[in-house]
Amino acid sequence: MENSIKCYMYGKECIMINDNFLNGLQDHINGFSIESIISELPNMLKKPCDFLVDETEKEVFLIGAIGVISGLLPNIKALYSGKWIAPNLFVYVLAGYGGGKGSLDYARALGKHIHEEKRDEAKRLLVEYLKDLEEYKKHLKEYNKSKDADAIPPEKPNKPATLMLFIPANNSKSGVYQLLEENNGKGILFESEGDTLADALKQDYGGFSDTLRQGFHHETISLFRRMNNELIEINNPEISVVLSSTFNQLKTLIPSIENGLYSRFLFYELKQNNKFINVFDDRKKEYQQYFENSGILFNDLFNELNQLETPIWFWLTDQQQQKFIKLFDERKSKLIAEVDISMSGTANRLGIIAFRIMMIFTALRAHENGTLNNSIKCNDTDFYNALRVVDRLEKHAKTVYDYLDGQPEKKSLAAMLFKEDKSYGEISKIIFGNENHKGTIHKWLNKKK
Repeated sequence: MENSIKCYMYGKECIMINDNFLNGLQDHINGFSIESIISELPNMLKKPCDFLVDETEKEVFLIGAIGVISGLLPNIKALYSGKWIAPNLFVYVLAGYGGGKGSLDYARALGKHIHEEKRDEAKRLLVEYLKDLEEYKKHLKEYNKSKDADAIPPEKPNKPATLMLFIPANNSKSGVYQLLEENNGKGILFESEGDTLADALKQDYGGFSDTLRQGFHHETISLFRRMNNELIEINNPEISVVLSSTFNQLKTLIPSIENGLYSRFLFYELKQNNKFINVFDDRKKEYQQYFENSGILFNDLFNELNQLETPIWFWLTDQQQQKFIKLFDERKSKLIAEVDISMSGTANRLGIIAFRIMMIFTALRAHENGTLNNSIKCNDTDFYNALRVVDRLEKHAKTVYDYLDGQPEKKSLAAMLFKEDKSYGEISKIIFGNENHKGTIHKWLNKKK
């Protein structure tokens, strides 16, 4: 490989990538249109994207579908920074009221059959439980009447689990915990109506936020309910999240960048379309049925993976690992330079998000190719395409950062104070108080010149 130098570290061959090659690699990732990204997706994602008519529909669907599919891949695991991870992602689509985020419903349809199967199973178990409960009551009555000292009291049947895939966001903290516990710590929190989410969070703020931060890293989450003297403890939760709201509603869940949830989400800002769409477009009349049919394929994949006794492990090749580290090291430096040190966590989590997208693409492609065995390796197509998705969405993360940080107003104030001949230190004190942000002020003002 002429653009790299082979070396040996700890007795193992590794690859050092020179700067020219790295620059070329970044060029290879940058500037790709949504159509070019779609063209290289696994067919299970590519075909639904291609079926949509508008570019915005395709993009909203793709980001939503990635979030949903991340919750449809049980028993796909990988090692990342010394710990096992699953493909679960957090996705947030931001749009105005009536902003055209309807494609998220088509993304949800990919998991519809799985959700319905779980609900049907829950109903069947409930019917059995009610029959057993009647039997229990009958035997208990007989037991209470019995004068036999050696009689054994009947055992009360356990209430069955409330099985589901999509966990409603219109919920309380204890409700979310209970549903996760009853579904083996797995589920997708999906909500496309921001008002529903905002109203639920007003009742229980902090619960969702804390749960999601821990859930992103599969850390144990627990809740003690004093009323029932009950401890709910969920080890290694695998939670996926797909949310949509306005910017104002976003602040209910993520009030600031310091909250920690900001850096765990993939954001997509849907620009307002001022044109009235053609609501009679014949090409769209088959949308609903098509995406429900696509969900059958994901149902088959989910059932195949769910029945495995041991997980399937995902790996990058040695060369991909080296490229990955180089790229995200450079991206971290760039984000810190462009914004500030607070973007460090975002840069780190962009890495794990990209890695999880690679897991998703690889699992889908392996399923299509019939190579979904105990170990799957990422090919270069899926490696680069995952990086392109993250690269394309990075600018949306910066928009959300500015909004949550209130930087547009702060930058305007800094510029006004600078015209009044205030020093960087004075401006920093006026805007940030006792915290020293002279470097940030310098960067803002130099960019305005």
